[in-house]
Amino acid sequence: MKKSLFSKIFFTQIFVNLIVIILIIPTLFFAIGGYFVDSHRESILQEATKIAQMGRHVNALGKDKKAWDFFRSGIEFASGQSYAIVTDADGNVIAAPKDTRGVNLMKINKNFIKSAMEGRSMVALYPKGIIFNEQTLVSIVPIQENDALTGETHFLGAAIAYKPMPQIRHIQNRIISMVLMVHILGWVIAFVVAFILTRQIVKPVKRMRDAAKSIAAGNFEQRIPVKSNDEIGELSRTFNSMTQSLSELENMRSSFISDVSHELRTPMTIISGFVEGILDGTVPEEDREKYLSTVLEEIKRLSRLVSELLEASRLEQGKVELKKESVDINRLLLETVFANEQRLGEKKINLDLKLDETTPIAFADKDSIKRVLINLIDNAIKFTPNGGDILLATLRKNKKVYVSIKNSGEGISSEDLRHIWERFYKTDKSRSGDKKGVGLGLHIVKTIISQHGGQIYAQSEEGKSTTFVFVLDEA
Repeated sequence: MKKSLFSKIFFTQIFVNLIVIILIIPTLFFAIGGYFVDSHRESILQEATKIAQMGRHVNALGKDKKAWDFFRSGIEFASGQSYAIVTDADGNVIAAPKDTRGVNLMKINKNFIKSAMEGRSMVALYPKGIIFNEQTLVSIVPIQENDALTGETHFLGAAIAYKPMPQIRHIQNRIISMVLMVHILGWVIAFVVAFILTRQIVKPVKRMRDAAKSIAAGNFEQRIPVKSNDEIGELSRTFNSMTQSLSELENMRSSFISDVSHELRTPMTIISGFVEGILDGTVPEEDREKYLSTVLEEIKRLSRLVSELLEASRLEQGKVELKKESVDINRLLLETVFANEQRLGEKKINLDLKLDETTPIAFADKDSIKRVLINLIDNAIKFTPNGGDILLATLRKNKKVYVSIKNSGEGISSEDLRHIWERFYKTDKSRSGDKKGVGLGLHIVKTIISQHGGQIYAQSEEGKSTTFVFVLDEA
């Protein structure tokens, strides 16, 4: 049978309360008895000691009845508020009060006075039973005589002082009854509180369970109301944050599928149409080379798309091993600029270089950082209008190497700026000059810099310029 979280918490509370009661009752029972023993120990022990002192002369009494009556009167007087019994060395009672007060003298024997026979005095609370008819506080002291000639100690018997204490049982019962009543009342209150509290704990958990089922079914708009600032409230906020991330991821996935489908469909349509035209003779012989060149460009475009997808996947899965070494950032930047010289010339872009003259050397994977520079400079050229400006700069500072790529142009909106590092994210396509990308370039750049333990950030002024800066450790 499946047990709910509610029943587990609720019945655990009940079980704990039962354990508390089971532990409290015997503890109180013995604590009360111990209190009475401690409070009367000294007085009853003194009374038994006085009786023992008188008992040393018991052998001198002989069979004189008056002497024995006088002896009994003496031990009764010495016993104070207790009752006195004297036994011989074999545990036989030789003197006892006229009113035995519920003690069975026939049961007093060697076992009863064992501590006295061993030369020890003792005080103990005896329960109601075979010897005593009520709970009784008993003190037993050995009666001993020292031999003047040999110095040896002879055991003559035991002096017993006892005091019936039925009030102990009464007090024990009263206190335990009161504790039980208070505990039962507290248990009822705890029962109600536990019921309410458990429901309050379980209710949001059930909401999360239902929400999780809804998310599993594909509904990423499900949210949980947050009604507290405790761990449950924090868990609810975390759950909502996770759901929001899943929703955004699903939107990006849908957008990516749409973008990739479009990017694949367009070149495939062009390639298919031109190849069919060449095969069926629709394309004249003299135009075939031009059409085949277009087909080749589209194939290269498809290859770039697949390569970016594979690279992004490998980077995210940590399958790219970095081979860090000392890298001359100025030299790497210039190599990338020279590779794009033709594109810069075609758009008549004004290029300004402000390179740190101290030759900044970064500790990095050369190929990976070159890929970062290629992507960022490619973006700068792509989004810079004809006749615009690009500024490339490097700087050494505090054992760090800073690289900056700034281009003039329309810039990036503050809304888009927050998402540019995400996979498959593309800025407003109506304004963007990027008609071929699928939004993987900056995501790859961000992943590479993060794997190096560096930082990268972007700044933009709409209608003016955009700046990308990344920071690496100096070698």
